[in-house]
Amino acid sequence: MFPEFRDKMRLSHRGFTLIELLVVIAIIAVLIALLVAAVQRVRHAAARAQCANSLKQIALAVHHYEGVAKKLPPAGRGYGWCQVSPAYPSDPQIVNFNGLTLLLPFLDQGPLEAQFKKDEAYCNVKTPLNATYWPAGRCPPGPLRGDAVANGNAALASIQLAVFRCPAETGNPTIAPDAGVGPGGNFSAAKTSYDFIARYWEFYQCNSWRSDGAQRYMFGQNSEARFAQVTDGLSNTFMLGETTFETWGGSAPAWAYRGFAMTGIDPAHVWADRGLNSWTWSVYHEPNLIPTFGKLACWGYAGSLHIGGSQFAFGDGSVRFVNENAPKATLEKMATIGEGVPASLD
Repeated sequence: MFPEFRDKMRLSHRGFTLIELLVVIAIIAVLIALLVAAVQRVRHAAARAQCANSLKQIALAVHHYEGVAKKLPPAGRGYGWCQVSPAYPSDPQIVNFNGLTLLLPFLDQGPLEAQFKKDEAYCNVKTPLNATYWPAGRCPPGPLRGDAVANGNAALASIQLAVFRCPAETGNPTIAPDAGVGPGGNFSAAKTSYDFIARYWEFYQCNSWRSDGAQRYMFGQNSEARFAQVTDGLSNTFMLGETTFETWGGSAPAWAYRGFAMTGIDPAHVWADRGLNSWTWSVYHEPNLIPTFGKLACWGYAGSLHIGGSQFAFGDGSVRFVNENAPKATLEKMATIGEGVPASLD
């Protein structure tokens, strides 16, 4: 064999050097990282779109209900855990009713809605958890009407409904049996990612919606608003909001009933001016707490596992993503229905 040919054969069989191999591995690693990031972005976008679609369905259900009943559904009735006073009386009987159940027929869940014993308790919560918040004589005096376990309402509350769960949510979807937040007995309950926009202070003041005046939100205990009363503009007023399954204080809301501190979602219920997606419980309560993404600082907060903010349904039925840095003052103005100062996120 000719020497020149042998040299070319040796050159043609030369392998990668170590540096070349490391470069190839680095390029592959970068490509994989880019691919994973792209897949995650697609998943987040898909979850956010599906979440918006669920919120849109609930918003349309509210409109359909108002068209039939000629008024909006109440956030709830007969709370057994709110604080009473002469100015803020309790309902005559405790039923812990959640107005979301009135929307079931408009969400293709008519047969489920028909199974509820509507004139009896939806959950059995009626005992205050902390004497600091409920001094003697400030607990709802009304008796519990029926028993949520015996009448079957507690069992219905455990049913998971896809329309009430944001696909981005990774928290525990159930509320464990508990005297303060559970439906009763050994039954757990299904949480909801979405709820009515209602004042958190109904936790301290039963039936405060009736006397909120210019600070009134669209929903509250025994509320009976109409769209015509939303004089600040339907397209600029929050109707429904998003929250997370995990919270530092209290509990996420159940779709089927109103347990301890389940008043709805209040965009203005935040510590200081932190706005949406606040993951830090008040330093007054937990000075050494480490913020946990996905676990909102308190019950009734607005927030989500979507990066950068959360979604709201407005009075006109539209669904929009609201930046987590939106000022607290703006959020509160957009939650009130007739204070005379229309607010905008633009």
